[in-house]
Amino acid sequence: MLRIFFSFLLMLLLENPAFAEEELQVRLAEILPRTARWAVVALDLKTGKEVASAGSSLKEALIPGSLVKLITAGAVLECDGLDLRTIILHDGKIEDGILYGSLYFRGQGNAFLSTADIYAVAHTIAAKGIKRITGNIIADDSLLDPKGLERSHTGPGYAPAGALGADLHTAAVIVSPAEPDRPPAISVDPPNAAVRLAVEARTTTAQTGNIRVTQIDDLAYRVTGNISTGSRPLKWRFALHEPALYASGALRAALNQAGVKVENIGRGKTSKDAKTLAEIKGPDLRALLRDVNVNSLNVEADNLFLLLGAEKYGVPGTREKGMRAVNDFLATFGLRKGEAAIGDGSGLSIENRLTAGFLTRYLYAVTKRPWFESFRSSLPRAGIEGTVRDMGHKDERFRVKSGRLEDVYALAGYGVDARGREVAFAFMVNTPGAAVFNMDRSGDEVMKYLHTEVIQ
Repeated sequence: MLRIFFSFLLMLLLENPAFAEEELQVRLAEILPRTARWAVVALDLKTGKEVASAGSSLKEALIPGSLVKLITAGAVLECDGLDLRTIILHDGKIEDGILYGSLYFRGQGNAFLSTADIYAVAHTIAAKGIKRITGNIIADDSLLDPKGLERSHTGPGYAPAGALGADLHTAAVIVSPAEPDRPPAISVDPPNAAVRLAVEARTTTAQTGNIRVTQIDDLAYRVTGNISTGSRPLKWRFALHEPALYASGALRAALNQAGVKVENIGRGKTSKDAKTLAEIKGPDLRALLRDVNVNSLNVEADNLFLLLGAEKYGVPGTREKGMRAVNDFLATFGLRKGEAAIGDGSGLSIENRLTAGFLTRYLYAVTKRPWFESFRSSLPRAGIEGTVRDMGHKDERFRVKSGRLEDVYALAGYGVDARGREVAFAFMVNTPGAAVFNMDRSGDEVMKYLHTEVIQ
């Protein structure tokens, strides 16, 4: 009888919102720095009723990091008309296997363009009987103007946005062992005949090596150190400063390999009288958004942001037009003054601001949109995949997006409460040095709390 009484008492306490706030506040206070500004809000997906809230900054618009990709994804699905084809056009005329003119390589924002795509389209062009091009390959990335989205970070995850580029606007250098005391075998991907390699490395019979690849510029790399004969191929990936020009160099290499001679590349706009010669089909938009959200891909998120601006306000797609398009989208969710400010599509900009309350209301509101299932399925499963793979709370019913910057940790998405009913939630922390703390613990605690102790 006593056990039943205490069980009933516990249930009453857990159903009390004030108790919920106090309990969560205590749990997170043990993890977060004392001066951290933070907030967490959760809503019942069925009723829209708030089921939990806590934090020192519930009314403050905080920097959300990559949670901005949740906004970008929704705006793209609402638009549902973006054209991500990559088009190859030509001017002049084709006679006796010779194109007397230039080839235009026009990008439309597909940063997932692959080496296989480039080589396939090169063979398509060769199959039309073209053996030589007298003009240049002109890289046309004029559809998007990424000015204002410059990166303050370095590394392959922070390559610049732009209308034309391959492999998320990166290039890879692959180093493989050769015979002992010989230089290692080195290749680049996408292949580009203009790449120069300074090789100051050797293959060694030692069990370990110290091979290193340094990027000098987009077309120059230095390889130093030793690689063991027993080593697997090692890959280094680098962000490109001019992804459109590099992609055009890759197309030139592919055309030459396919038997089409072309000498030079350049950059410019497609001639008005140019005719379509071939195209590379764009990725399925829903599959693309899943890749963007699961792996938090900054380049494509910013490309989509710029494309939204171009779609709504005309070419070129700029940061200002993207901001207007996204703000128009957010206004349909009852956005109040001071609740949101959007500066890019990826979340890298510290100009982005969201309140936990608005983001949670947004996550609830999009459940009424016809594209909601595509939106939710684009989010990684907690503790299982993508950027949340290593979290301690493993539960495929929690579909969540994380956000991490030097001074930011954030987590938001969908989960279940103690009775298995669905909730939407947003959790954001702004504190100096967030990147060096184990902030996943706090995200785990929020999900665990929602799942085990919140009873709607």
